[in-house]
Amino acid sequence: MKKKISFIFFAAMMILSASAVNGYKITGTAEGTVSGDTVYLCDMQGFFSMIPVDTAVINKDGKFEFTGDFDGAINRFILPMHAGKPTAPTVFVLENADIDMQIFADPKKKAIIKGGPAAQMLADYEKGSEVFSKQIEKPWKVVMDSTATKEAKQKAQALVDSLSALKDSYTKVFLVANIPSPASDYLYAANQRIFTDAENDVIMKKMDAGHHYYFYNLMLEEKKAQEATAVGKPYTDLCMPNPKGKNIKASDYVKKNKYTLIDFWASWCGPCRAEMPTVLKAYSIYHKKGFEVVGVSFDNNKAAWIKAIKTLKLSWPHMSDLKGWECAAAPIYNIKGIPANVLVDKNGTIVAKNLRGEDLLNKMAELMK
Repeated sequence: MKKKISFIFFAAMMILSASAVNGYKITGTAEGTVSGDTVYLCDMQGFFSMIPVDTAVINKDGKFEFTGDFDGAINRFILPMHAGKPTAPTVFVLENADIDMQIFADPKKKAIIKGGPAAQMLADYEKGSEVFSKQIEKPWKVVMDSTATKEAKQKAQALVDSLSALKDSYTKVFLVANIPSPASDYLYAANQRIFTDAENDVIMKKMDAGHHYYFYNLMLEEKKAQEATAVGKPYTDLCMPNPKGKNIKASDYVKKNKYTLIDFWASWCGPCRAEMPTVLKAYSIYHKKGFEVVGVSFDNNKAAWIKAIKTLKLSWPHMSDLKGWECAAAPIYNIKGIPANVLVDKNGTIVAKNLRGEDLLNKMAELMK
């Protein structure tokens, strides 16, 4: 009896073990590497920076392996290294499946990747999308040809626009037909720009009714942040250290002034620095009339931040948690790039967003009549 029970228990454990096998397993080879070389599994963050999230070592058979778990489908990169230098960064779709890849040292040679259902579905999509892309190539060359006549360029541009519209229609049909799936989730994130607001609402509802995938959740959070920080909505207060290390609040200045520009920038951001002469001009004209600026820096280097403030002669209040793109203000105000700003009135209502160049001066002239 004990033997029978032991056998049943063992069999049950085997079944449970088999059924618990999930997650992903990535195996592959990378030309240009040798045993002992490192391979990185990377995410992309900030301004297209590769951030390693896992590492593997090339074994004696010339192979590498990663295992883990991920609910959904997302772009990741495999970055093989040899002698301290990358050989061939390769993008692929990470999902819970067995993924096999053969990476070549020649960057012009496309890696051979076999993955799960999302990868296959995306491969099917790319095959259909490529038909339109190839048709667009010829007229696009005419559009970019400096020797082509104006008439030829206009005709070619009209053809490019027509084919692009057909490609977008193909993408919409393919995406909607495959909801819910990690592939549709991924495609929606990559092609959200082609959908109207009404189409976005329909797709978001359909995805919500099917399954909450990774990109869907990210976009839902982004949509909520956009709605929460829209013109006409109350602003959200920020509290961070100033250059001297003392915590200050945006509200300290909002309540004291007619209008306060909360300006998101960083010392390393060229476009931010290019905007500063305009902000300085607005400040010099309207500060005594009740206009304030609060600089919120996305720096992570205090010395560089303080030096930029002095070099650019930015005399208004400044704050930063010195966390770079992890700045607390980023998710609150849905900051995906800088420079960015919100203009807030004395009551704490957002009256304008992302005023750059003459738009800032014109808006202040309108408000300070």
